[in-house]
Amino acid sequence: LRDECGVSGWSLLQFPGDAVLVPAGAPHQVQSLSGTISVEQQFLSPESAVRLRQLGTDPAGTPRQLRAQLDGMIFAAVREALAVLRGCK
Repeated sequence: LRDECGVSGWSLLQFPGDAVLVPAGAPHQVQSLSGTISVEQQFLSPESAVRLRQLGTDPAGTPRQLRAQLDGMIFAAVREALAVLRGCK
């Protein structure tokens, strides 16, 4: 990636109790030196939702969690828009 896109990698050593935040969309790789427990939360931002929709009209190739989050975001946006419209007279 460095030669093609000018992207540099980072290496770090994580100790018990440390947390590492990897920004959404950032490629990353993990090498465990001993037994570990990993807690992961995937978050779909509105910006990522646009990219997800652009992957194609058939989102079957996208992870089920991301599709569920996208559906939830659309539902919440429509619900909020309807509430605003109902308040207009």
